[in-house]
Amino acid sequence: GPAGRRLAGHPALSDELAVLPFPGLDRLLAAALREEPALGLRATRALLRNPFQRWAVARGWARFLAGAPDPLATLYSALPDPLLDEYLVEPLNEQQTRLFPSARSLWLGELAGAFVDATGGQSRTSEQLAWAATWPLRGRPCPRVAPLARLLLALLDEERLAEEGMDTALLEAAVSAVRPLPHGEEVALSLTALVRLGALEDVDAIAVSWRGMGWLERLLEVGVRGAVPLRPQVLEALRGLGDVATEVARFRQATSPAAQAAALNRAVGMLDDLAAYVEAIRLPERALLALTVRRWQSLVAGAAGRLGERALREMAPVARRALVGGERRASFWPRPAQPFPNPYQTGRPVAPPLFVGRGDILRRIEEIWSARPNPDSVILYGHRRMGKSSILHNLDQVAPPGTLLVYADLKGEAALIKGVHYLLRGLADRIVWAAGERGLGISEPSPADYATPAEAGLAFRRLVERVLAALPEDGRLILALDEFEAVDGAVRRDKIGREIYDYLRDLSFRPRVALVLAGLHTLDEMSRDYRHAFHESYVNIPVSYLPREAAEQLIARPTPDFPLNYHPEVIARIIAETHGQPLLVQRICQELVSHLNHELFDLEKEREARLLPEDLDAVLSDEFVRSETRYFDGVWNDQIAGRGAAEAVLRALAAGPATADDLARLAGLGPQQVAEALDYLQRRDLVEADPTGRWDFLIPLMRRWLRLRE
Repeated sequence: GPAGRRLAGHPALSDELAVLPFPGLDRLLAAALREEPALGLRATRALLRNPFQRWAVARGWARFLAGAPDPLATLYSALPDPLLDEYLVEPLNEQQTRLFPSARSLWLGELAGAFVDATGGQSRTSEQLAWAATWPLRGRPCPRVAPLARLLLALLDEERLAEEGMDTALLEAAVSAVRPLPHGEEVALSLTALVRLGALEDVDAIAVSWRGMGWLERLLEVGVRGAVPLRPQVLEALRGLGDVATEVARFRQATSPAAQAAALNRAVGMLDDLAAYVEAIRLPERALLALTVRRWQSLVAGAAGRLGERALREMAPVARRALVGGERRASFWPRPAQPFPNPYQTGRPVAPPLFVGRGDILRRIEEIWSARPNPDSVILYGHRRMGKSSILHNLDQVAPPGTLLVYADLKGEAALIKGVHYLLRGLADRIVWAAGERGLGISEPSPADYATPAEAGLAFRRLVERVLAALPEDGRLILALDEFEAVDGAVRRDKIGREIYDYLRDLSFRPRVALVLAGLHTLDEMSRDYRHAFHESYVNIPVSYLPREAAEQLIARPTPDFPLNYHPEVIARIIAETHGQPLLVQRICQELVSHLNHELFDLEKEREARLLPEDLDAVLSDEFVRSETRYFDGVWNDQIAGRGAAEAVLRALAAGPATADDLARLAGLGPQQVAEALDYLQRRDLVEADPTGRWDFLIPLMRRWLRLRE
């Protein structure tokens, strides 16, 4: 009988718990798709629900697309189907609604031969096991469609796309694969154009962006290669961008302020209409179109604001008063001539004036270095993103005269190495580069000298001797080594031999050589071999939260000429919410400045040009707290994950401050377990007790993050 009827009664569709593969299921699905595409798509959705039967979707669709005369038309006819909007795993809360992928994502993953977790990370291990178990059954994805499916899958993750941009390798692979196919020229040209238009930097680039876009009108004509456009909405949206570019070009060509303003106003209105049109497109390309429209809106709004400010400045005072209703003398009324600068930095080491609150640590290091010619090694330890790397980059503030300071990220060095000689070669390159910056004339290391661990050790010692000889008599070589746990981890994974500890011992004992290591742990918490390398000749220095005075300085005076004022309550609340954690402080301040500039210059609100409590309320949303997973996830994974009692105590504290007895009851733990967990969490700078004995998070934002995470 017909394949569709046989497939409709197949046990794979009625039993979502079936584990063993059904022979011939892929061929039956391919036949049903050829005979009754709508029925085949419904069967596809049903098969995707069972991770042990998804192989049939991959293999069946590969068979079907391999024989399809127009595979792109087949793909794009299925993509907007509402069947694929459904969740395959029913979400039970808001977080799961946000994390769980739709059937469309899993379907594209199977077409692309890419793993997609249907649980959004909630049960990733079991999903991966099912994927691995059924991998041999999947066969090879259809090479004509798989690269495009991989690209479209990436477009469905709009948050990641907005943050990281388009992967050019994915784009190039997709374009190369589809060009020879029917409708391939349309897909290739439009995707390439969208990525290019979304990366424009200013209105000048928008004005000339439509050169070479003549292919668009040709594709929109019915009859190209005997077919209508495959994605007419996408092409119409591109045509709309072309109309906006024409208005921006008129703005650039006009010399009259009135004509310039009229052109920009038309462009602003057209972009608003285009944004609404794009929102209704039910294809993955919508993400690229939306990003491009938002980018152009920002650029055009900025040009309009600059034009308006210039026009006001060029007016005579009488005309300006007539236009704005008289001069305003109160300090909180005038809108600044341009957006406030945003000097806050996150994600990389900072220098003064953003480098604040670490004077006590630098003074302690200076005391250690000045004690004797062969000082103890210094271990800086604390949470990730607490500022340890910034301290290493600012050691020159307290280094003795004539010092050569060399910074190296051991995590990066250890990531790709295959032996200790690779690591020593990398450190040698860093030393030679720093020496070259000082004009010391140290020759580059020869690869032949670092061919084996023994040869590398000898060559590295000789390099250190040459550097010390080139420095002044009292000069020192200071090696600032970040992420020092990476070495211990590489040894445990047998990527580096244990002889690395001998080299560390040799370095730490050399006169005029100082080591400063930064990481998550004290040296006492590292392996015995690592501790033994230093023979107790080291000093642990914690790097924790900023003192209140330093946090206030970082917020209110990030640069000497910072023009923006904060309401005192805003400063106090930022410090209270973050406990002076430098990354979180700067992230909140970054968002506050962006929020104020948006309201003043994009929305043109008449408001006080100062950061107010209501601005902080708008910025500290649940979405912002979720976005800071790079810090909170790092703390959780580095310090908490795998420690059952500590996890249970923190989850109990997420409900609010509690005594140790309350925590034992809420977490289902014994008093001794709670006491040990609290002691551990307190040593990790995560919790503290008030005078009444009630325990709480040091960073209140972490409570919100944990609640949202659950």
